[in-house]
Amino acid sequence: MAKPKKIFQVFLDIVEVYIPVAAFVALFLSFILQIVSRYVFRHPLVWPYELSQFGYLWTILLGACYASRTDDHIVFSIAHESASPKVRKAFDIINYSLTIVFFCIPIPATIAFYKFYMTRYSAVFNFPLGIIYFAFVPFVVITICRSVYRLVKCLKTNPIEKRDVEAQV
Repeated sequence: MAKPKKIFQVFLDIVEVYIPVAAFVALFLSFILQIVSRYVFRHPLVWPYELSQFGYLWTILLGACYASRTDDHIVFSIAHESASPKVRKAFDIINYSLTIVFFCIPIPATIAFYKFYMTRYSAVFNFPLGIIYFAFVPFVVITICRSVYRLVKCLKTNPIEKRDVEAQV
């Protein structure tokens, strides 16, 4: 049981950490190259701009998955933290349920989008746009899976027990 869990964790690390880091490095280097080529050599290049756009897309979407894993995303929790444990649990159930519903709704349209964009190609690299925009798929899948996991965990725990465990830590 430990080996499949470790393999899954390595897979998540690749998707949520290493791919966004590589995309950000490509974005940053292409951005610097574009600045140097434009303002130093007075000869702007076309491809760094396109690479920057694609790197930004992959960095943001997959980086958001990692932020969700570590709970490092920005939240406005004034109402949540000031509420009683039972109300917090209700907020969490509503939050996770709405996240699941609203991320599942666009799945058919997303499939149609990728079918269409696999026939379109980027202007400079001549690469299928469906692959370039594919970062949205793991973002949606990971977000739905995490929300389902957290919803099940929330439904299983008693709000009073959860508060006592948090106080012990």
